[in-house]
Amino acid sequence: MPLDPVEQTKQIKAASDIVAVVGTYLALKPAGKTFKALCPFHPDSRPSLDVDPQRQRYKCWSCGAHGDVFAFVMHMEKVGFKEARAILASRAGIKLDEQLSPQDHHRGQLLEVMKWAQAKYAYQLLEDDAGEAARKYLGERKLAGKTIREFGLGYAPLQGDWLARLAAAEGIAAEVLVEVGLIAPSQSGRGYYDRFRDRIMFPIRDVRGQVVGFGGRILPQSPLAARGPKYYNSAETPLFHKSDLLYGLDLARHAGAAAGYLAVVEGYTDVMMAHQCGIAQVVATMGTALNAKHVTQLRRYVPKVVLVYDADAGGFLGVDRALELFVAHDVELAVATLPEGLDPCDLLVCPEGVTTFHQILTSACDALDFKLNRLLEHSTPPSDERQRRILDEVLNILAAAPPLPGAAAQVKRELIINRLAHRLGLRQETVWARFGELRQAHDAKLRENAAKEAHGSLRPQNSRPVSGFVEVASDATLPTTERPRGAAKVSAQMAAERQLVELLLGDPALVAVAAPQICPEELTHTGLRRILTELYAIHHTGVVPDLEHLRVRLEDRPDLFEAAAYKLQPVGQLMQDREEWLARLLKRFAEWKTTAALRSVKQQLASADDDQALELFRQLQRAQPPKRSA
Repeated sequence: MPLDPVEQTKQIKAASDIVAVVGTYLALKPAGKTFKALCPFHPDSRPSLDVDPQRQRYKCWSCGAHGDVFAFVMHMEKVGFKEARAILASRAGIKLDEQLSPQDHHRGQLLEVMKWAQAKYAYQLLEDDAGEAARKYLGERKLAGKTIREFGLGYAPLQGDWLARLAAAEGIAAEVLVEVGLIAPSQSGRGYYDRFRDRIMFPIRDVRGQVVGFGGRILPQSPLAARGPKYYNSAETPLFHKSDLLYGLDLARHAGAAAGYLAVVEGYTDVMMAHQCGIAQVVATMGTALNAKHVTQLRRYVPKVVLVYDADAGGFLGVDRALELFVAHDVELAVATLPEGLDPCDLLVCPEGVTTFHQILTSACDALDFKLNRLLEHSTPPSDERQRRILDEVLNILAAAPPLPGAAAQVKRELIINRLAHRLGLRQETVWARFGELRQAHDAKLRENAAKEAHGSLRPQNSRPVSGFVEVASDATLPTTERPRGAAKVSAQMAAERQLVELLLGDPALVAVAAPQICPEELTHTGLRRILTELYAIHHTGVVPDLEHLRVRLEDRPDLFEAAAYKLQPVGQLMQDREEWLARLLKRFAEWKTTAALRSVKQQLASADDDQALELFRQLQRAQPPKRSA
């Protein structure tokens, strides 16, 4: 009989000793009753991560990172709880007994088909005579057999329906292969044809190493070479979105974390050769420019991104876009320039090429300085007009970027302005003033465009604010999309909502007392409302809510679980006289509910006729809260 998901989670946790799991990632040294290691979550020169086998917890005494074995895997692998649980279950040899949703089941089928196709392509390249020309080409590119196997390369034969016939023979539905972009219906309506023919196949994997698409490189001597592009990627499918993916990230992320940066190049073979030469912190985009999604994904693993450009490829046009990303994201961006006429793969196979490429990456120029150097190189010293144009060109990029919240963003903006002033020999006040003018002009343009788009249209029905957990001790901490009218009156209720959830997490037995008296819909903060909803749902199953049950129910919102486990529950456990405290909170919520009912009756009374007014007046009297004694 399948185990309950919570019980299975507990089984996985019991089978996953935290010392053994952390030891697969870090070098642990005994320190009394605990173990020490360099913390992977911040630059650490002396071991500050403490792993406690008795409590099955870890804690960094420097940066504050802490949690259990699930939290460690989530932070190291940059995955959610569900994925971390699957990783630990696989490691412990435990088969998960969980009901997959139809969507998850279908996605699993698609991933299995991609895995099957990759294996067939790999066999053709490595074992079959048909792959001889492809093997020769890769040999000319100096790619070793170990590298080819590590990246899972394959070969798609020239025959027009080779994969389609293979799938039919093995009972794989053609519709599934069509959905993942491997085959397509023939124009005659009879049968299917392969989308990839006479091409070296580069599997494109997500960050967990699952094949989600392919890139195909036509063989130079192929009879099809003149009829199609040199490189051909999978079409957009439920698995493959090229603007979201980075080639080689599954293999490069840990090396990037160790090096402190990830380098972004343009070609698949550039990535492979860099890894082969021991420079594994290299990835590539899918034939697209680096975008905000890429930067967000990279920032999960490293604080710095190095863009590698060919000196003769016109790649400098991407620097402006890179600067926009630099301004709009909490990431350091640098630009590395290759020797003219060489791509990374060509450079790395040259004598001393590995040393040269490594030096190019480590000495990459800050993106802002790179931009200024390019603008200033033909004008030394620049004329007044040239200086003004340079200033405006850079400030326009800065003004167009969405402002980052927080003090760190303000510091970053100030540093950019200060550097601009220094490089151009201008007073900081002058640069700030010009930035303000351009920012106002940009904002005015945005408002004008928004007004044109909104003219005569309604807000989309599915348009709603999205927010996660935030501190609710004061109104200033609330996102503007969350703050209701009369925010000064709301702060007391927000504080009470937080105290309620803290109490229930600190003493789960009190959930049975609160559930009949306070509905989750009465809470105005969406994060706290979701936590309360799940606590009630667990209670209604007949068990006392604990963190393991809550973690399973919040697997789609690990941020909320972390807030509940490490912020709210510890406060609730420290509260004294919790029953009395809950009684006071229940009374306050009842008063707020009565006040809301009173307001509603008064509004109805204002527009009612005489008979209705009399009945509403009686309701008004009944709704009045009892007077407090002096």
